[in-house]
Amino acid sequence: MALTQYYVASSIDGFIADSSDRIDWLLQFGFEAFDEHYQRFLSGIGAIVMGAATYDFLLADPSLQWPYAGIPTWVVTHRSLPVVEGADITFFEGDLAQLDTELRDTAGDRDVWVVGGGSIAAQFADAGLLDELHVTYMPVLVGSGKPLLPVSEVSRPLELLRTTPFTGGAIEHVYRVA
Repeated sequence: MALTQYYVASSIDGFIADSSDRIDWLLQFGFEAFDEHYQRFLSGIGAIVMGAATYDFLLADPSLQWPYAGIPTWVVTHRSLPVVEGADITFFEGDLAQLDTELRDTAGDRDVWVVGGGSIAAQFADAGLLDELHVTYMPVLVGSGKPLLPVSEVSRPLELLRTTPFTGGAIEHVYRVA
């Protein structure tokens, strides 16, 4: 059965974007050290879901080549948004439990990736639909911005499954949501 996973990079102080919704702090690290790990993760993904803000962020790049080619992608939104040519995108508004079932069915023997942002991941977590967190903590303090996972519940236990260090000081923690 497919797992629903939130795979994300975060600052040490728990932000996925700064207070201006920028990720310059992340881009300074480059991606060479993470590429093989990321490609292995991506090869296990059968469906993707993201919020409208993350989709807008991707569309803001004028040189955009859809980064998730060949993977069915759902965008949770109540707005009308443009479609990326050649991308398999479905816009969704409604019950997340219904969406989660559709995502898992589509993923088949692969997993579902909650790309982001933190708000949509928190909605999945609050609804009890998030199975795993894959958080790569970058060695930087951002200070303020978009939180990693702004859940509404006070406490939810997590089980650490594994830790992967990367050159440059980044470290990934993978947790099972209990």
